[in-house]
Amino acid sequence: MLLGLVVCSAYAAQQKAPKWMEKQKRAVVAITTYKADNTELHKGTGFFISETGEVLSAYSVFRNAARAEVRDAKGTVYPVVAIVGADELYDVIKVRTQVPKKVDCLELAAAKPAVGETVYLLPYTTGKVEKFGTGTVQEVTKLKDNYSYYQLSLPLTVDWVNAPLLTAEGKVFALAQEDASGKNEHSFGVSAAYAQSLELSAMDALNSTYASIGIRKAWPAAADQAQVMLMLLQGRQTAPEFLETVSDYIRTFPDMPDGYLSRASLYAYSRKELGDENGSLAKALEDIRAYQEKETKKSDGLFNEAKLLYGVAVADTTLHDPVWNVSRALEVLQQAINLSDDPLYHQLRADIYLSQGKAADAFAEYMVVNNSAIATGSTWYMAAKVRESMPNVNIGEIISLLDSAVVASGTPLRPEAAPYILDRIDWRLKLMQYKEAVADYDLYYQLLNGQVNDGFYYYREQAKFRLDDLDGALADIREAIRLNPQNANYHAEEASVLIRKEQYEEALKSLEKALAIAPDFASCYRLRGVCYVRQQKQTEACAALQKAVELGDPVAPRLLKEHCK
Repeated sequence: MLLGLVVCSAYAAQQKAPKWMEKQKRAVVAITTYKADNTELHKGTGFFISETGEVLSAYSVFRNAARAEVRDAKGTVYPVVAIVGADELYDVIKVRTQVPKKVDCLELAAAKPAVGETVYLLPYTTGKVEKFGTGTVQEVTKLKDNYSYYQLSLPLTVDWVNAPLLTAEGKVFALAQEDASGKNEHSFGVSAAYAQSLELSAMDALNSTYASIGIRKAWPAAADQAQVMLMLLQGRQTAPEFLETVSDYIRTFPDMPDGYLSRASLYAYSRKELGDENGSLAKALEDIRAYQEKETKKSDGLFNEAKLLYGVAVADTTLHDPVWNVSRALEVLQQAINLSDDPLYHQLRADIYLSQGKAADAFAEYMVVNNSAIATGSTWYMAAKVRESMPNVNIGEIISLLDSAVVASGTPLRPEAAPYILDRIDWRLKLMQYKEAVADYDLYYQLLNGQVNDGFYYYREQAKFRLDDLDGALADIREAIRLNPQNANYHAEEASVLIRKEQYEEALKSLEKALAIAPDFASCYRLRGVCYVRQQKQTEACAALQKAVELGDPVAPRLLKEHCK
């Protein structure tokens, strides 16, 4: 049951306003939001909650807005420059405005008003306060944490929604909200302290609550959270948009080196998108120098410069610049290695050597990485691929490198190990290690949770066939056929297995299916001839083998000469 049902007049024009109200009105603002085409979107009310220009209002006023502005009681207009925090569920938002100096603001009430306590609503006005709302607290419920939600004996007019609700001392405790039932017999208030506490976290960069507002989002107060947010935004904005974002990050966190490095990369890699192909590289170098000044580990500063120089040079082979080239990248990288023999630096040097076709040098550098704590499946795999391209290939050595790549992929295996396993299968087949190859096929199947295609079953079938696991081979080729019944090769392969199993009639049926799909499939006529030979049907065998010879099968001439003299 609701308590404190003392109802006061909502329109208190007849009452004398509290003395503090004339001063407090200067903190109440009118808000206008605009669409991207600059047409008006919403109007609303809010109030300054800090001297530096932070405003509390309703989220619904800002939804889908491209820009916004607030107007104070004197008529001065301030642009909204950032969204600081928002909660769509409770329809509250905190925004930051651009103010030239301190503004009048409301002070949060130290204590929550109790049931039955008289409270005031202060609407936006540019003149003397003549109308204001007054009522009592009817009920206090929990909002979240230590914040509250209030029901008040105070019906609202449209222009009173989101106005500040104040205690008898003139301290703000809530934002006014309408009765959702539409009866307008009373109103509600959502905790101003809760709205004031709202801040973005790093993951809010992907939150639909914030994505639906086109106004720039404020950075999290914690630098590490802001770093994460910067990384999340990088892949989700156009180059011009991200340039604004990273520049604002630098202004907000001028001593954080990562901002300068991010902007340097943007200038270097997005010259065309930024419309400054001639000047962007110079700007990138300026930011690299600023980054190196802020970076405490000097060798990392040089390493990242080398990485950027190399990346730009290989991405644009038409670029002829005395600084932005692979040779210069190697020089800077050597300076980094002289300061700190970090294996990460050797990994970059391996990549550079590989791009220059220096396989032996690249292999040596990858092995430096692989003999360190930062070795990964990828670095072992790269070593295997480079060794494969070198003279005097040792298959056993390559398989050993691939073994290390698989082991380095963790337990349980991560999906990144899939190409390593497939490569190892190829090398095992070259050594006729069919048992080990089938085991790797099974491992690959497990890694992909059985999400394989018909080709997988076809290739595993061939390994099982050579291992003389005919039942396993037959099961695999039939699964390949089930997944892709129009592939003539699969039906022919099924016939091969059936011939080895001496099931000639079944093999002939498979060959008929293959020939129905590919009538000139020479190998199928040869296999048909073999079936007839085994069944001692010479006439049919010779006709099939002759047809295979006519269609160009390379084995058929020998069989024809042997069985059809």
